[in-house]
Amino acid sequence: MRNPLFGGDRHVLHGPNPYRRMLAPETFGEIDFGRPLTARDRVTYRSLAAHRLLGTFYESETVLLPEQGLTELRGDFEEFYGTGLRHLREATISDLERFAFDCLTDEVDVSGNCTVDVLDAYFQHVTDESEQGESPALNAIAAARRPEVAADTYLVQLALDGLTEASAMSRNLAGAYGPEQSALFKIFIDEFGYGVYDTKHTTIFAKMLRSRAMATHVHAYWNFYLAGPLATNNFYYYLSRDHAKFFRYAGAVTYAEAVFAPAFVKMIKVYREIFGEDVDLHYCDEHAHIDEHHGRITREQVLLALAEKHGPGVVPELMRGIAEARLVGGWFEEDTAAQIRWADTIPRHRELAAAARTGEPRPVRASADGPFGTRSHDGAVVLTLDTGEADLVTSATGEPERLVRGDAVLIPAGRVYGVKAVSPECRYLLHPVVDEPTA
Repeated sequence: MRNPLFGGDRHVLHGPNPYRRMLAPETFGEIDFGRPLTARDRVTYRSLAAHRLLGTFYESETVLLPEQGLTELRGDFEEFYGTGLRHLREATISDLERFAFDCLTDEVDVSGNCTVDVLDAYFQHVTDESEQGESPALNAIAAARRPEVAADTYLVQLALDGLTEASAMSRNLAGAYGPEQSALFKIFIDEFGYGVYDTKHTTIFAKMLRSRAMATHVHAYWNFYLAGPLATNNFYYYLSRDHAKFFRYAGAVTYAEAVFAPAFVKMIKVYREIFGEDVDLHYCDEHAHIDEHHGRITREQVLLALAEKHGPGVVPELMRGIAEARLVGGWFEEDTAAQIRWADTIPRHRELAAAARTGEPRPVRASADGPFGTRSHDGAVVLTLDTGEADLVTSATGEPERLVRGDAVLIPAGRVYGVKAVSPECRYLLHPVVDEPTA
């Protein structure tokens, strides 16, 4: 993966070029790809790096064209869709999927008497649970010291899918499988605004970003996507790439469509309390409305219809898809909430750094004109600036934390950050934490 498309540049945000994204290939050597991820690994750097790579492979099978036109980016276009990356993808993607998603088999157990009635009862139970439950991410936003920055962090995670919405779904529309295919297509065409670009869901999502003065091109915020949201987005591509998993996909998409509407109602409430009328929530209003309809369609005309037509043999797969979608949706929420809480309390984590017991440090050098990237760590570390001056970047829109020589910050396991040199050169030390103090 030592391809010029994936080495990053000195900018914190990616420019309007959908083919370039920072994969930090020089760090792949520290990752044990022979040991599959477990659910407990979901916010490790192993997970973050794997899902960045897997997401890149999935998107190289979609059509991405820059809004400004291709003239200046023709070479990158040809590289991204060229034989080199295609051969690498084809040779490794199945192994990478097993590395990333085999843990779902261990986490989800479907057994017992799997009938259509049991399927529907389970579906109703988990969707009622979601509607009545709390959103950890929205709660973290509401409690944040800087709620505007926290709210933007949530939008960044939504942008991962929001600017390419329904791309995974499109892979399940070909073929011939009866009325259920037409029902799924109804949802797909809703996502695309019935062929009207101004009403396409990605278009109105971009309006919401613009109302927050945020970038709207695909993957401007690549450096700030978290492992949980990346895994959630990749999950639907994973199920869609292999049509043997179609029934799992049908269960997963039915769950997703059912829980989106109440989730966006909750989001509207939180964002109105923070921003009043200064944020465009058309996208949220649209989903709060249309996803009630989509939830009915998928339950009645996809989920239950498939179970009744194809018999009890497919019901466990439909139930598995529901359970897996519920699980990975929780990863999205928990990871985003944890990032918001940490980035909002850096002064406190400066104090915790002094109290942490640490091991031998590893030095890292950075230069002002070198490529900027973000990463996380499998365990907590204390970052200490050893020479020079640098900014610790923890969110896409908030002010970075300035570090001078001797400054230290505790970085919990799984938290995503970048270090941008302010002086021409700087060096920082990463001390593994042996005994982490209580936050």
